[in-house]
Amino acid sequence: MLRVEPLLIENYVAAGTVNLRFNHVLDHGGTSERASAAAECAGQQDPYSFWTMHNHLFENISSLFSANVDTYVGYAEGLGLDTDAFGSCMADPAVLDKIRAQHDYRTNELNIRRRPAFLINDSVYQGGLPFDAFERAIAEAMN
Repeated sequence: MLRVEPLLIENYVAAGTVNLRFNHVLDHGGTSERASAAAECAGQQDPYSFWTMHNHLFENISSLFSANVDTYVGYAEGLGLDTDAFGSCMADPAVLDKIRAQHDYRTNELNIRRRPAFLINDSVYQGGLPFDAFERAIAEAMN
């Protein structure tokens, strides 16, 4: 996906043809939940900051297993976010409730079991797909 995502953004998202939405994966319990909340809380301040935090978290993935709230607040500060608002957001149980509900929906209602997974209109595509598979799926969805 890391090779395909930039092509999707360049060819479809930037053109306004496709909306890209990230769904959190909660495979690592509290670690996944805290990282997901950090990205969501960054995004509450500025939608672009969601992606900046998301990328920062993936670049520092090995440190996330020992990270605590202060670690994430430090990341937010480094990204120029309002750390008080970020800390309040991280402490808000509604943020985790939303993340868990999305995860449960994808797992239970859409039966997504493999990652990455993509929803194009009402069709679910699971696993790493080559760019041409996305081109075909998007073209089919647009017809």
